[in-house]
Order: sequence, then C-alpha cells, then structure tokens
Amino acid sequence: MASEERQRWLPLESNPESFNAWSHSLGLDTSQYSFQDCYALDAELLGSVKQPVKAVILLFPITEAYEKARLEEDARIEEDGVEQVADIIYFKQTIANACGTFGLLHALANAGVPLEPGYLTKLFEQCKDKTPLERAQLLTATDELERVHTETASSGQTAASPSSNPILVQNFILLFLSTINLPPQTPDLDTQVDLHFCTFVEHKGNLIELDGRRNSPINRGKITRNLLQDTAVRVKKIIELSNSLEFNLITLNPTPED
Repeated sequence: MASEERQRWLPLESNPESFNAWSHSLGLDTSQYSFQDCYALDAELLGSVKQPVKAVILLFPITEAYEKARLEEDARIEEDGVEQVADIIYFKQTIANACGTFGLLHALANAGVPLEPGYLTKLFEQCKDKTPLERAQLLTATDELERVHTETASSGQTAASPSSNPILVQNFILLFLSTINLPPQTPDLDTQVDLHFCTFVEHKGNLIELDGRRNSPINRGKITRNLLQDTAVRVKKIIELSNSLEFNLITLNPTPED
C-alpha cells in the first residue's frame, strides 16, 4: 500500500501519447475518445477541432505574475463567499509532480465520457459526498494509480517542455503549441518542475476550471460559444501573465477516423 506521507512522483509528459496510454490503461476506450494536440488559439483553427470537445488540459508555466494573480483571486473568492460548484469531482493535489495525473482525473471524472468498469469507475463512485482532500486520500489507498502514473512517466523519453512559435494576430500573440523533441533522458524524482496542468470542463452550461493547487473548482461563467472556444479566452489571459512560451493545450474529444 502506498505511504500516507506526502509523496513525490515522476513528472508526466505533456503529450497525447502519454495521456492516452494512462487513460487507456485505466478504462478509457481511446478508439472512441482520446487526447489530441491543439495547435492554435485563433477562432478559425479552433473551429476545425473535432467536436464535441469534452475536456481541455492546459500545461502552463508557474510565474511570479501568475502566482500573484492566483493568490489574489483565491483570497477574493474566499472573502466573497462564492458558492461552491456542486456535482463536480475535484481533487486537492497532495502529491508533488503529479499535476498531470490530477489533470487527467479531473478530465475523466467530469467529461461524461464512457469508461470501462474498473479502478476509475470505482474511484469516482467513492468520491461522491467526499471533500477534495478526502478524495485525494483515496488516491493513496492503493498502489494502482501510482503504478499507472509511474509506468507512463517512465516510458516517456522527453521532458515535459512544450515549445511555441508566436504569431501576431490583431495585436494579440497567439501560440502554435507543440511538444519539442529532446534527447532521451531518465526521469528524475528530484526534478524541480515549474510547469503545471489544469483542466477545463463544461458543467451545467458553465466553464469550470479545475486546478488541484486552488482552493476549489472555479466557475468562469456561462459558455457562450463552446468549451474549447471559451477555454481559449481563459488561456489567453494566463498567457498574458507570462513571458514564457512553455504552453501546451490538449483536448479530449472524439478520436479521428483513420
């Protein structure tokens, strides 16, 4: 059984291959739904992404400006007593370097995609009527999730560092996002990761941001176009808080036909 002490896992690569391997091993039929790269943020190219997009996972750099904005927003939400988002399965991240797995959990728990009976379906059923911290404790009750995470992270050959080529469109920098190919390297538990994953899903017509480092799920308001288009608006705001180009966007949507 996994230790109840705070753990540190290997960082998970930010690419569809890793995400699909992780998800398939835990019950997602990737012939129906799968994780896929999203290469741009402009409306025309986003419109070409196969719908329906069920979840979006963002990898972004944790910068000083982002942290300042995050802490201020968390304090404002707590002070205003904003109503909690009900009927969402949200996990508080308690395991270092495991934000990739928490992002995947948030996606598959709330996207409404079919899962084969097994670990995830049992876990999500157990999560009902529990707090975010109690849900996180369920993840270390057995070794299953750590095993899948470690196998997936160990099978990767590159660091989770995306590369972006900026283009200027109507005075706003949009990013083409892709994973760079780095020389093969051995994953390291002591790696200091300054990149982080968060997940966006639709819930009752609202855009919900799920980030295990936050105090709770965040309702970003009514979706006015679709999940992907409205997520892109939020992503642009996060980009504005960074002078880094280390961003990556991955969607969960119907698998393209061969």
